[in-house]
Amino acid sequence: MGPLQPIARDAMAAFLYRSAGQPAYSLPAVSCFTDVSRSQVYAKKMCWMKVEGISKGWPDGTYRPLQPFMGDAMAAFLQRYDATF
Repeated sequence: MGPLQPIARDAMAAFLYRSAGQPAYSLPAVSCFTDVSRSQVYAKKMCWMKVEGISKGWPDGTYRPLQPFMGDAMAAFLQRYDATF
């Protein structure tokens, strides 16, 4: 990934999870978002963000992991992350 390429939402979840020190967390038996499969590379990180209240996903129950990360979402994630960690 280059410095001018957009970051996908799943990659941002991985970044925040690692930034938090990779806390102990196990994936639930049922995926936390309707569009996140337990077999996805960053599934654990995306679900961790939901459990911690950092990400709420979209109103339709999706996370949209491969969409580019937008500034408004980043601001919300960082504010919630800061309140938790």
